[in-house]
Amino acid sequence: MNISLKARMSFAVAAVLVVGLLCACGSPAVPPTPPIEPSEPPQVTTPPSEPANTPDRIDVVYFHRPQRCPTCLCFEERIVYVVNTYFQDELENGKLTFGVYNIGDSKNADIVKKYGAISSQLFINTVNDGTDHITDIQDIWSWSCRSNKAGFDQQVKSAIEQSLESIE
Repeated sequence: MNISLKARMSFAVAAVLVVGLLCACGSPAVPPTPPIEPSEPPQVTTPPSEPANTPDRIDVVYFHRPQRCPTCLCFEERIVYVVNTYFQDELENGKLTFGVYNIGDSKNADIVKKYGAISSQLFINTVNDGTDHITDIQDIWSWSCRSNKAGFDQQVKSAIEQSLESIE
């Protein structure tokens, strides 16, 4: 089979782009980006341990890697903003908990294992009658955090609101 030089070059360029995208958030060759300092410190709470008669609630949990790219930093900044801006009452009355965890920190090993976190990920755990219903919100990668912050915020807010409706 004779493949043209142009076709081989196109394939090579595509392969390089795919590998580059897959490695973008964890490449050790790039120095880590300093963290974005939110205008207000995040109100991070640890999801409560599971007593026998635990109240129904939503646990919003964001995990990040030790080395972070601008998109991953945007995720955290915007998720913290949404939770603190739109869900203060739910945080205060225990209907919602929120936590941000570094998957590389050994003190977070138990929660990382519970959620199966491996990278920058948002999870929403609907706890009904003491039973976890964990959802990995993979769509955050397609919500254009860096180019459409308002749209990203709305998507995160909607996901949390839908989960809260399921416990009311």
